[in-house]
Amino acid sequence: MWSPTSLLEPGFQLSFVAVAGIFVGLPAARRFAEGYPVPRTVADAVAIAFVCGLATAPIVLVHFGQAPAYTVLANAIAFPAMPAVLGLGLLAAAADPVSPEAAASLAWLAGWAAAWLDLVARLVASLPGAEIGSRTALLVALALAGVGATARYGRRRLRRRVSPLVPAVAAAALLALAAGWLWTRPAPAWTEPGGLRVTFLDVGQGDAVLLETASARVLVDQGPPEANVAGQLAGMGIRSLSALVLTHPQRDHVGGAADVIRQLRVGVVLDPELAARGPERDEAVAAAAARGVPVRAARTGSEFKVGGIRLRVLWPPDPGLPSEDPNLNAVVLVASFGEADVFLPADAESDVTARLPLGAFEILKVAHHGSEDPGLERQLRILRPQVAVISAGRNNDYGHPRPETLAALATVHGLAVYRTDRHGRVVVETDGRGFRVRTEG
Repeated sequence: MWSPTSLLEPGFQLSFVAVAGIFVGLPAARRFAEGYPVPRTVADAVAIAFVCGLATAPIVLVHFGQAPAYTVLANAIAFPAMPAVLGLGLLAAAADPVSPEAAASLAWLAGWAAAWLDLVARLVASLPGAEIGSRTALLVALALAGVGATARYGRRRLRRRVSPLVPAVAAAALLALAAGWLWTRPAPAWTEPGGLRVTFLDVGQGDAVLLETASARVLVDQGPPEANVAGQLAGMGIRSLSALVLTHPQRDHVGGAADVIRQLRVGVVLDPELAARGPERDEAVAAAAARGVPVRAARTGSEFKVGGIRLRVLWPPDPGLPSEDPNLNAVVLVASFGEADVFLPADAESDVTARLPLGAFEILKVAHHGSEDPGLERQLRILRPQVAVISAGRNNDYGHPRPETLAALATVHGLAVYRTDRHGRVVVETDGRGFRVRTEG
């Protein structure tokens, strides 16, 4: 009641529905398990995992486009650690005002239990077929509903000495019809661009830019995990990428990279290999190794040519220091096609890019989601863009894009400014000379 906007957050929805599922489904599951030689604790753990997985699957599908296939297995294995995480965590919070040392010890013990949860999640997620799409999930749901209805109706009919064959056949026919409808629907088709197509995906508070020509596709950053960039690409009919660029190890830029690598064919991963690391970047590199995708360093002076696109890396010159802000060493990239140039600075603002040999660029991705950048107005006199795109989330906590940044952009005569928080997906197409822009959202 105090914060009604929580209703829109996936975390709140999942937690609330999971608890509701336990209250509603656990008694029925216990009745079902009666008479079986299974310890009550084990039966409850499996039942809770089942009802929670079943209740939360629709929410996971809506937000992420996929659902976990082995949720019962994962939750059943992780179940023993949950009391330790919650109990020790609460004890640590209670002990902290009295004895910070005791609280730290309790939190350390809770950390081991939490590490077990993390290990289980990663191991189960790495199994073949660990995630299923909406089509498969719908088929599974229909199958479960059919089996359940058949069993229930069959028990009633058996009491009346009537065979349950009729409802079984009806359930099978329904499942077959659903499968036929799903598999005969045409898959999303990819539309070949006439020249270079630059798509600024709507990923909320994050970045993901797709560069396409008739024979190449390059994805620069992959947004946060909840943006489901892999699903967005699949919806655009894209099944493979020539290259994938990890600009810097932050969740809002590379959080979706591992899923993209697992679900699409990727030719090469370009990574600055910074000393500062992040779990999402490490997961992406591990996914690349598992799929046999080569990882190449992207540093100052690196150049890559594919399908008519020329990629030049202007920054960073070295891996930097582990303690440095990754934004200061983010990959600053220029993509050129004919006479058209696209400037992609990721989160590197003018304190970094002012040191680079810059010229005029027709298309500009505004750095750092439109964060306040005191040197932007001066740098815009050099860049002279005709189109500027800001990738930011709706009603984000940072106030991006900042009024100071919008004011600086307004000083450029004739500049067309687009924002993913207002316009949704922004698509710029060019033949190497002129260009046109459209929005999808």
